[in-house]
Amino acid sequence: MIQQDNRITEYTYPIEMNRRQLLEWADSSSCTDEESILQFYVSGDADYIDFIEHPVPIVSEQLKEIFDIYQAGLSWKLVVFADMQRMQQTRYWLTHPPSLRCLSPLSEYHRDGTLRKIVLDAHALENHKIFRVQHADQHIIVDLDVAECMLKFNLTGMKLHKVETEMPFI
Repeated sequence: MIQQDNRITEYTYPIEMNRRQLLEWADSSSCTDEESILQFYVSGDADYIDFIEHPVPIVSEQLKEIFDIYQAGLSWKLVVFADMQRMQQTRYWLTHPPSLRCLSPLSEYHRDGTLRKIVLDAHALENHKIFRVQHADQHIIVDLDVAECMLKFNLTGMKLHKVETEMPFI
């Protein structure tokens, strides 16, 4: 499971980002529309990290390339970070991997019904290498192959957590 590294507190982040508007834009029209490009102004001398988790997952160009190698057909929308002080633009990508019904009955929940421990049903994963878990959509799960490839590059701003997988009897 990929998560943003919360130890990095100074990272480039869109100024005046409206969470509701961004979520609506993320769920809206096709990626191929010219209008689907979203530009944000950024400022400061903060680092450009490769994975921003909230309010929606946004990945760097390099991380997008890795994802595209392992999972064809992912949905992408272009997000441009414009730094007026440096006069530069940096391309990021909003990703919306498929959501799979893949939780094992061995998954654990808090009393309020929120997911405490994710255990995946290996049969439900099929050939997906990058996906979200239905009922836990905020988490992006990657296959071990993808995680190993990500570790080979000098990507910043993310942590990888091992998620258990159950192989149920048929």
